[in-house]
Amino acid sequence: MFLIDKSYYQIKKTKQKGLGVFAKKKIKAKTIIGEYTGEKIEIEKYDLEKDKDGLYLMFLDDKYAIYPDLKKQDIHLINHSCDPNCWILNSNGKVYFFALRDIKSGEELTISYLLPPKDETCNPCTHDCYCGSQRCTGSMHLGEEAYLLSNAFRVCSTISASLSPINGIASKAFKTRPKR
Repeated sequence: MFLIDKSYYQIKKTKQKGLGVFAKKKIKAKTIIGEYTGEKIEIEKYDLEKDKDGLYLMFLDDKYAIYPDLKKQDIHLINHSCDPNCWILNSNGKVYFFALRDIKSGEELTISYLLPPKDETCNPCTHDCYCGSQRCTGSMHLGEEAYLLSNAFRVCSTISASLSPINGIASKAFKTRPKR
């Protein structure tokens, strides 16, 4: 669910990634873009056949994930980039996307999907990246070192956010959320 006013974004077709979310006007760094909402499901019971038309399962914790309502045009349409301008904050059982830096008008909003390193379970792998950034690896999968770093960051940010929701990035981001 978008937490910024509709005047800040638009959903439109991309060249190779289906639909995407684009800034209609400048979005300031640390702005909360929205909350990833949907059905809370047990990861072990997830049917991988749902991912034929795209990757929508959002990690919540070691046991649960969120699967969005694909009938809605919502925050799940934010695409992957190897050089994202938004990031994911998992706090108190909720998942938020926020702007890492100022996002210019016309720029696509992107996150890193933070997929684990490619292994035999992803065969054939359909997680090709088309972000076109100078840092593009051609895959949505992280390398081993980047994955270990992202997990360490996730654990630290989750602990920090759960200890005090008015601390750190989350509180700064909420303070800079555009007025509705």
